[in-house]
Amino acid sequence: MITTDASACASSLKVMMDVEVLIKHYGFDRVIVLTVEDGVSNAVLEFFGQAHAVLTAKDEAETGRKPSAFDSKNGGFYVGQGAALAVFESEQSVNRFQRTPKARLVTAYNASEPSTNAIGQCEDGDGFKKAIGGACFHGKVMRHDIKIVKTHGTGTASNNKAEKAAIMSSGLQDFVATSYKPKIGHTMGSSGLLETLLLLDDMKKGIVPGIDNRTETDSVFLSESVKPPKGLILSLAAGMGNIYSAAIFEGL
Repeated sequence: MITTDASACASSLKVMMDVEVLIKHYGFDRVIVLTVEDGVSNAVLEFFGQAHAVLTAKDEAETGRKPSAFDSKNGGFYVGQGAALAVFESEQSVNRFQRTPKARLVTAYNASEPSTNAIGQCEDGDGFKKAIGGACFHGKVMRHDIKIVKTHGTGTASNNKAEKAAIMSSGLQDFVATSYKPKIGHTMGSSGLLETLLLLDDMKKGIVPGIDNRTETDSVFLSESVKPPKGLILSLAAGMGNIYSAAIFEGL
Protein backbone atom coordinates (compact mmCIF):
# COMPACT_ATOMS: atom_id res chain seq x y z
CA MET A 1 0.00 0.00 0.00
CA ILE A 2 1.32 3.47 -0.94
CA THR A 3 -0.34 6.68 0.18
CA THR A 4 0.63 10.34 0.37
CA ASP A 5 -0.23 13.28 2.59
CA ALA A 6 0.25 16.99 1.93
CA SER A 7 -1.05 18.74 5.03
CA ALA A 8 1.49 21.57 5.04
CA CYS A 9 3.63 21.83 8.17
CA ALA A 10 1.66 19.13 10.01
CA SER A 11 2.13 16.47 7.32
CA SER A 12 4.80 14.21 8.80
CA LEU A 13 3.19 14.13 12.24
CA LYS A 14 -0.36 13.94 10.92
CA VAL A 15 0.42 10.55 9.34
CA MET A 16 1.22 9.05 12.75
CA MET A 17 -2.52 8.51 13.11
CA ASP A 18 -2.43 6.55 9.82
CA VAL A 19 0.53 4.50 11.07
CA GLU A 20 -1.36 3.56 14.23
CA VAL A 21 -4.51 2.61 12.32
CA LEU A 22 -2.66 0.52 9.71
CA ILE A 23 -0.75 -1.49 12.30
CA LYS A 24 -3.45 -1.88 14.96
CA HIS A 25 -6.54 -2.29 12.80
CA TYR A 26 -5.36 -3.40 9.34
CA GLY A 27 -2.71 -5.92 10.37
CA PHE A 28 0.32 -4.25 8.78
CA ASP A 29 3.64 -5.50 10.16
CA ARG A 30 5.63 -2.54 8.89
CA VAL A 31 4.88 1.03 7.81
CA ILE A 32 7.62 3.24 6.37
CA VAL A 33 7.20 7.01 6.52
CA LEU A 34 9.35 9.13 4.20
CA THR A 35 9.03 12.88 4.58
CA VAL A 36 10.50 15.14 1.91
CA GLU A 37 9.80 18.63 0.67
CA ASP A 38 10.36 20.76 -2.40
CA GLY A 39 13.11 23.32 -2.61
CA VAL A 40 12.45 26.69 -0.99
CA SER A 41 10.74 28.92 -3.55
CA ASN A 42 10.13 32.63 -3.77
CA ALA A 43 6.43 31.93 -3.28
CA VAL A 44 7.09 30.29 0.10
CA LEU A 45 9.34 33.14 1.21
CA GLU A 46 6.79 35.70 0.04
CA PHE A 47 3.94 33.95 1.85
CA PHE A 48 5.75 33.76 5.18
CA GLY A 49 7.13 37.25 4.69
CA GLN A 50 3.68 38.76 4.25
CA ALA A 51 2.63 36.96 7.43
CA HIS A 52 5.60 38.52 9.27
CA ALA A 53 6.70 35.06 10.35
CA VAL A 54 9.98 34.43 8.56
CA LEU A 55 13.20 36.19 9.55
CA THR A 56 15.75 37.39 7.02
CA ALA A 57 19.41 38.34 7.41
CA LYS A 58 18.31 41.95 6.89
CA ASP A 59 15.77 41.69 9.73
CA GLU A 60 18.39 40.31 12.09
CA ALA A 61 20.96 42.96 11.13
CA GLU A 62 18.51 45.83 11.56
CA THR A 63 16.70 44.71 14.72
CA GLY A 64 19.06 42.25 16.39
CA ARG A 65 16.13 39.82 16.57
CA LYS A 66 17.02 36.13 16.44
CA PRO A 67 14.85 33.07 15.82
CA SER A 68 13.35 31.66 19.01
CA ALA A 69 10.06 30.51 20.50
CA PHE A 70 7.99 31.51 23.53
CA ASP A 71 10.21 34.54 24.10
CA SER A 72 9.17 38.18 24.51
CA LYS A 73 12.12 39.58 22.53
CA ASN A 74 13.30 37.02 19.99
CA GLY A 75 11.02 35.04 17.68
CA GLY A 76 10.16 33.92 14.19
CA PHE A 77 12.10 31.43 12.11
CA TYR A 78 14.29 30.93 9.10
CA VAL A 79 12.90 28.71 6.33
CA GLY A 80 14.78 25.42 6.35
CA GLN A 81 14.81 22.21 4.37
CA GLY A 82 14.75 18.69 5.70
CA ALA A 83 13.86 15.07 5.15
CA ALA A 84 13.34 12.12 7.44
CA LEU A 85 12.64 8.41 7.18
CA ALA A 86 11.20 6.28 9.96
CA VAL A 87 10.21 2.63 10.06
CA PHE A 88 7.33 1.59 12.31
CA GLU A 89 6.73 -2.07 13.12
CA SER A 90 4.13 -4.07 14.98
CA GLU A 91 5.08 -5.60 18.31
CA GLN A 92 4.96 -9.04 16.72
CA SER A 93 7.37 -7.99 13.97
CA VAL A 94 9.74 -6.37 16.48
CA ASN A 95 9.84 -9.59 18.51
CA ARG A 96 10.15 -11.83 15.45
CA PHE A 97 13.15 -9.99 14.04
CA GLN A 98 14.62 -9.05 17.45
CA ARG A 99 14.61 -5.32 16.69
CA THR A 100 15.79 -2.65 19.13
CA PRO A 101 13.30 0.21 18.63
CA LYS A 102 14.21 3.85 19.19
CA ALA A 103 10.77 4.52 20.68
CA ARG A 104 7.19 3.27 20.81
CA LEU A 105 4.38 5.18 19.15
CA VAL A 106 1.71 5.18 21.83
CA THR A 107 -1.05 7.04 19.99
CA ALA A 108 -1.82 9.99 17.72
CA TYR A 109 -4.70 12.30 16.90
CA ASN A 110 -5.52 15.11 14.46
CA ALA A 111 -7.87 18.06 14.92
CA SER A 112 -8.89 21.40 13.46
CA GLU A 113 -10.36 24.70 14.59
CA PRO A 114 -12.43 27.41 12.89
CA SER A 115 -10.46 30.38 11.56
CA THR A 116 -10.77 33.04 8.92
CA ASN A 117 -7.39 32.55 7.22
CA ALA A 118 -4.84 29.86 6.45
CA ILE A 119 -2.37 30.67 9.21
CA GLY A 120 -4.66 32.24 11.79
CA GLN A 121 -4.83 30.48 15.15
CA CYS A 122 -7.34 30.72 17.96
CA GLU A 123 -5.60 32.52 20.81
CA ASP A 124 -6.76 29.94 23.36
CA GLY A 125 -5.10 27.15 21.35
CA ASP A 126 -8.37 25.34 20.62
CA GLY A 127 -6.91 23.22 17.79
CA PHE A 128 -3.85 22.20 19.77
CA LYS A 129 -6.03 21.38 22.79
CA LYS A 130 -8.34 19.17 20.71
CA ALA A 131 -5.35 17.27 19.29
CA ILE A 132 -3.78 16.76 22.72
CA GLY A 133 -7.09 15.73 24.28
CA GLY A 134 -7.89 13.34 21.44
CA ALA A 135 -4.51 11.66 21.63
CA CYS A 136 -4.74 11.20 25.40
CA PHE A 137 -8.32 9.89 25.22
CA HIS A 138 -7.80 7.39 22.41
CA GLY A 139 -4.42 6.26 23.74
CA LYS A 140 -5.73 5.96 27.32
CA VAL A 141 -2.85 8.19 28.42
CA MET A 142 -2.90 9.93 31.78
CA ARG A 143 -1.87 13.52 31.12
CA HIS A 144 0.38 13.69 34.16
CA ASP A 145 2.47 10.90 32.57
CA ILE A 146 3.57 13.27 29.77
CA LYS A 147 6.85 14.84 30.85
CA ILE A 148 8.41 16.15 27.63
CA VAL A 149 6.73 18.28 24.94
CA LYS A 150 8.23 18.80 21.51
CA THR A 151 6.37 21.92 20.48
CA HIS A 152 5.53 23.15 16.99
CA GLY A 153 7.39 26.21 18.21
CA THR A 154 7.52 28.53 15.20
CA GLY A 155 8.12 31.54 17.43
CA THR A 156 5.46 33.65 15.73
CA ALA A 157 3.32 35.81 18.00
CA SER A 158 0.17 33.83 17.17
CA ASN A 159 1.73 30.40 17.71
CA ASN A 160 3.50 31.48 20.90
CA LYS A 161 0.18 32.51 22.38
CA ALA A 162 -1.97 29.67 21.03
CA GLU A 163 0.37 26.74 21.62
CA LYS A 164 1.47 27.90 25.07
CA ALA A 165 -2.15 28.45 26.12
CA ALA A 166 -3.08 24.96 24.94
CA ILE A 167 -0.15 23.24 26.64
CA MET A 168 -0.60 25.06 29.92
CA SER A 169 -4.34 24.31 30.06
CA SER A 170 -4.15 20.63 29.04
CA GLY A 171 -3.57 19.12 32.46
CA LEU A 172 0.13 18.36 32.05
CA GLN A 173 2.22 18.41 35.24
CA ASP A 174 5.95 18.82 35.92
CA PHE A 175 6.92 18.77 32.25
CA VAL A 176 9.49 20.50 30.06
CA ALA A 177 9.00 21.82 26.53
CA THR A 178 11.41 22.54 23.70
CA SER A 179 11.42 23.70 20.07
CA TYR A 180 13.81 22.76 17.27
CA LYS A 181 12.84 25.38 14.69
CA PRO A 182 15.12 28.10 16.12
CA LYS A 183 17.97 25.61 15.71
CA ILE A 184 17.29 24.02 12.30
CA GLY A 185 14.77 26.35 10.67
CA HIS A 186 11.18 25.62 9.74
CA THR A 187 11.39 22.52 7.55
CA MET A 188 7.65 22.61 6.91
CA GLY A 189 6.46 19.25 5.56
CA SER A 190 9.15 17.25 7.38
CA SER A 191 9.17 19.22 10.60
CA GLY A 192 6.97 17.17 12.94
CA LEU A 193 8.63 13.79 12.48
CA LEU A 194 12.12 15.18 11.84
CA GLU A 195 12.07 17.17 15.08
CA THR A 196 10.74 14.18 17.01
CA LEU A 197 13.61 12.03 15.77
CA LEU A 198 16.11 14.74 16.73
CA LEU A 199 14.59 14.86 20.21
CA LEU A 200 14.88 11.08 20.59
CA ASP A 201 18.54 11.29 19.54
CA ASP A 202 19.19 14.11 22.02
CA MET A 203 17.51 12.14 24.79
CA LYS A 204 19.86 9.23 24.08
CA LYS A 205 22.68 11.73 24.70
CA GLY A 206 21.09 12.61 28.03
CA ILE A 207 19.51 16.01 27.27
CA VAL A 208 16.34 17.78 26.32
CA PRO A 209 17.82 20.82 24.56
CA GLY A 210 16.95 24.36 25.52
CA ILE A 211 15.24 26.61 22.98
CA ASP A 212 17.82 28.64 21.09
CA ASN A 213 18.02 32.40 21.67
CA ARG A 214 15.78 32.56 24.72
CA THR A 215 16.34 35.86 26.53
CA GLU A 216 14.41 34.86 29.67
CA THR A 217 15.11 32.19 32.26
CA ASP A 218 12.47 29.51 31.89
CA SER A 219 12.49 26.02 33.36
CA VAL A 220 9.35 24.88 31.49
CA PHE A 221 9.74 26.29 27.97
CA LEU A 222 13.40 25.61 28.30
CA SER A 223 16.02 28.32 28.12
CA GLU A 224 18.71 25.79 29.07
CA SER A 225 19.17 22.09 28.33
CA VAL A 226 18.10 19.65 31.04
CA LYS A 227 18.34 15.95 31.78
CA PRO A 228 15.31 14.15 30.30
CA PRO A 229 12.62 13.53 32.93
CA LYS A 230 11.13 10.04 32.95
CA GLY A 231 7.76 9.90 31.21
CA LEU A 232 6.01 10.07 27.87
CA ILE A 233 6.82 12.44 25.01
CA LEU A 234 4.16 14.64 23.39
CA SER A 235 5.01 15.87 19.91
CA LEU A 236 2.94 18.67 18.36
CA ALA A 237 2.59 20.13 14.87
CA ALA A 238 0.31 22.60 13.12
CA GLY A 239 -0.32 23.19 9.44
CA MET A 240 -1.82 25.86 7.25
CA GLY A 241 -5.53 25.33 6.89
CA ASN A 242 -5.80 24.97 10.67
CA ILE A 243 -4.60 21.38 10.98
CA TYR A 244 -3.29 20.30 14.38
CA SER A 245 -1.54 17.02 15.17
CA ALA A 246 -0.43 15.39 18.40
CA ALA A 247 1.52 12.17 18.74
CA ILE A 248 2.61 10.52 21.98
CA PHE A 249 5.78 8.42 22.16
CA GLU A 250 7.53 6.39 24.79
CA GLY A 251 11.31 6.51 24.59
CA LEU A 252 12.98 3.10 24.87
